[in-house]
Amino acid sequence: MKKVLFTTDFWKEDGVGGAESNDDNLLRYLSEYYELTGCNTFYLTEKIIDDADFIIVSNFIHLPSELKEHIQKTKPYIIYEHDHKYVRNRDPSVYVDFMVPPDQKINESFYINARRVFVLSKICKEVLEKNIPEANVYSIGCSLWSDETFDYIEELLNEEKTNDLCILKSENPIKNYYKSLVYCEENNIVPLELKEPDYRKFLKKMASCKRFLFIPGVLETFSRVSAEAKMLNLELLTSPKKLGLYSEDISSLSGLDLIEQLRTRNQAALEEFKNELGL
Repeated sequence: MKKVLFTTDFWKEDGVGGAESNDDNLLRYLSEYYELTGCNTFYLTEKIIDDADFIIVSNFIHLPSELKEHIQKTKPYIIYEHDHKYVRNRDPSVYVDFMVPPDQKINESFYINARRVFVLSKICKEVLEKNIPEANVYSIGCSLWSDETFDYIEELLNEEKTNDLCILKSENPIKNYYKSLVYCEENNIVPLELKEPDYRKFLKKMASCKRFLFIPGVLETFSRVSAEAKMLNLELLTSPKKLGLYSEDISSLSGLDLIEQLRTRNQAALEEFKNELGL
């Protein structure tokens, strides 16, 4: 059985964010087909790299440059891109037409030498190809959820909407929690703040609301939480040009229609990862 190494900065258990939940669903799927090993970028070594047949690199801010070079020289690998790590500030939206100045680009060779760079949305594919044309970029057009989560979201469609508006209470500055609070104060709204570590309880609270306010601080590669709001039939108040979700032709859908489309895209994405790794 092929030995696949998956390396990333953080895991779902660290409670960091959507990227880690995304990775967890991918890992669960691939573990059915490969001898899968996970290693945090903090602890990665050349020996661990050498023992693998194939490498999947997710978030890699903490991956030392010498190990990036070693991976490029010795192993076939793909990058699962979550947040524009080819830009110093990790936000191409601050530049005109998303064109990143040459002195602000980083990790270019790492992207170019990857067998494929998997991204989450059409806009992310376009922006990455614009800035690193040599990269082989493929968009899966979605985030990744488990079948169990899709089933649970469907169950929540029957929840009574007893609250008006909710916001994401996040310490991550790019989620603009405080800007959301200011908006609510200026509009005399008392929001339901979503800060529930239990994922199912988080979704259940969201399902009780009519609207979801999200003010992205960067170009969100997809915006998992926004897609969840729309699946739960909430009206989404946001900045569409900063959400990868809105570059997809399914962005106008909501409720069961969106759930069904995302189920289909999820399955296609997982199979594409498996096909890229080979058996």
